[in-house]
Amino acid sequence: MNIVFAAILIFLYATTYISPLDVKIVGVLNLFTIPFILINILFLLIWTIKLKKQLLLSLIVLLLGWFHVQKIYKFSSNVEYTADGLSVMSYNVMQFYSLKDKRKNTYEDIKAFVDQESPDIVCMQEFAISMENNFKDYKYKVKNDTVDKLKTVILSKYPIIDSQLLDFNSHNSGIYADIVIQNDTVRVFSIHFESLNIQKDIDVYLERPKLKFKQFKRVFPRQVNQFNIVEQHIVNSPYPVILCADTNNTPLSYLYNSLTSLGLKDTFKEMGQGYGRTYVFKGFPLRIDMIMVSEELKPLLFKNYDVDYSDHYPILSKIKL
Repeated sequence: MNIVFAAILIFLYATTYISPLDVKIVGVLNLFTIPFILINILFLLIWTIKLKKQLLLSLIVLLLGWFHVQKIYKFSSNVEYTADGLSVMSYNVMQFYSLKDKRKNTYEDIKAFVDQESPDIVCMQEFAISMENNFKDYKYKVKNDTVDKLKTVILSKYPIIDSQLLDFNSHNSGIYADIVIQNDTVRVFSIHFESLNIQKDIDVYLERPKLKFKQFKRVFPRQVNQFNIVEQHIVNSPYPVILCADTNNTPLSYLYNSLTSLGLKDTFKEMGQGYGRTYVFKGFPLRIDMIMVSEELKPLLFKNYDVDYSDHYPILSKIKL
């Protein structure tokens, strides 16, 4: 069993580098990478306790994927709070409803939370209300109205000199804004990649596994096509980039690898702590919301929040320009 699970994990490592446009199934298979890492860690612990040489198999396999493990868990950090830098928050607000509160409207809770933290820039996904008279502390605002409900928004305390809507031809969307911050200008993205439409009730998956599998298999190629749209605006940007995204995918995915291949740094990987979960599925923590920055920008701090005003948890990064 150990040999089988180790071999499967090595194969799953490889799915990070295979485009779902070429092989549709790899996007779904890649979702199992984290569980198989945990299984091999369990085997390692068992053999270590038993003082058996078989521990070398899982140890070697885990070491081969060490750079993958570092994407999902930050083992040590000497980060201290800093008041310096540009503060940027990313938050999927789920149309201002919380599943835990039986579809209770959480706009006032989220507004109070944002007012309290007072980041310089807020990127929201699934923004489903009017911009007028909302979030008054932010003088500069842009919103993608190409979709009905799952709108993407950028709120800024600094002037926005240009912006563009990114039409994904989907219920999901993206937007970017060029923002002037004193003597610097940055291009900030708020992106909501194609949704997996994850159901909290696991019975849905047990009762109709083939249907859910087909749904998932369609999502990942769409994410790659959406990435291709975003990529052009990153590569051609005359300014350093700050990308806030609900990726609807894990840090071990082809999508994540494509984003970092553009030279973007994951601020959690640079300055985060622990597992960094931004979404929880049946008790299993996932990190699917990201803040990434260009090489010339320096992350100073990364923070996860534990507030239940949406099905996602907000994240914040402080960045030196």
